[in-house]
Amino acid sequence: MRDRAPTLRSYYGTVVCGPDFWPRPTILNPLVRSLMRGQSHTLFGLRRIGKSSLMLEAEQRLASQGAVVSNVNAEGGRGLDDLFGALLRNLPAQDLRTRLLQHVQGATDITTPVLALAGRWLGSMGPTGSAVSDGDLIQHWPGLSNALFKALKCETRPIVLFIDELPFLIQNTIESDRSGGRLSGVLVARQILVTLRSWRDLPNLAMIVAGSIGMRGLALRHGLDPGAFSDMLPIQLPPLEKEEARSMLTALANGEASCLSEWTKDSTEAVLNCLPDLYPGFIQLAFQCALDRHAFLPERIRNVLRDHFEPQLHHQFFSQFDNRLQREDLSLRRYLAAGIDLVVDSECDGGVVVDAFYEEMMRVGCGTPEEVASILREDGFIYHDVRGGTLRPASAMISAWRNSTPRKRSR
Repeated sequence: MRDRAPTLRSYYGTVVCGPDFWPRPTILNPLVRSLMRGQSHTLFGLRRIGKSSLMLEAEQRLASQGAVVSNVNAEGGRGLDDLFGALLRNLPAQDLRTRLLQHVQGATDITTPVLALAGRWLGSMGPTGSAVSDGDLIQHWPGLSNALFKALKCETRPIVLFIDELPFLIQNTIESDRSGGRLSGVLVARQILVTLRSWRDLPNLAMIVAGSIGMRGLALRHGLDPGAFSDMLPIQLPPLEKEEARSMLTALANGEASCLSEWTKDSTEAVLNCLPDLYPGFIQLAFQCALDRHAFLPERIRNVLRDHFEPQLHHQFFSQFDNRLQREDLSLRRYLAAGIDLVVDSECDGGVVVDAFYEEMMRVGCGTPEEVASILREDGFIYHDVRGGTLRPASAMISAWRNSTPRKRSR
């Protein structure tokens, strides 16, 4: 009988928090304390590993401690308006938005249309005014951002900004023609990064910049500052430990106790042994595959996961690696793929020594092996073991993807 045993709702899809969030106290608790102190962080990594859920859970805990939190998903946005407009509109504190509006309205070097736009960001019911082009906004941005900075500086409560998929917004901004061409897009992208950096200088403001792609590749392609986030500490979001994963699966089974009388410890082990890695999303998806097909015996579980879980794994998870590499030009893509192969092939030996990685990459014609390693590390392909001085796959999923049939054929 599972009286009072921990339970977890079986759910796979959008972000979760509260009782649906599987606890990750060794990551979440220090993160919340750090953000409350004003320290900013980056959170780059694969899709579907729990980044957005971690941020949502952190947001709720920060709000309960008195922080003013704004959370935006920037993936489909571009330019100053889409990012800063969303951040300011999502501020939950009306008094703070009022103070920001007062500072903006007191600025003397901003045109009426730009003032009206900023007013709409902050909830003003004033006249709509004429449309503001990206060119007009970038021209008057120094005065507007300075007014916003001064108002934020007056706030005594902690302010925490969560910006999910910022690299996609930067990429969209650069590739957009709304500003009058690529050069202007790069100018706007630089201004976004500079403004975010200046806001992080405020002692009461922290932010998390997250993404399923990192910034190093974008910076290399478009001449952006590769150190734009050098003041931020990276968050590592590894898979669960085996015992944690076992406890999560047990909690899922407990949550379905009325229809899972046949579920045993062997069932749990069968699921775990079929997973390429122990991320909560994998566990949820595999459990649902077994549950929906009434697969409780180990052999039945293995067959079901082979036929129904593995195809979804390739579609939803493995494809992101190929998509990520396709974003680069052919020459850089070739070096990134060579670096991945080198690290995966050395996994059985405990990883490749960093200097040996650099030497081998230069042997195949790569003139910037350090930059290749930085891109692969930030994008979640490889992990740098500083103590051991080696590079190895960031997770077992990287090796599983590299060794999968479609990827292996293309090597």
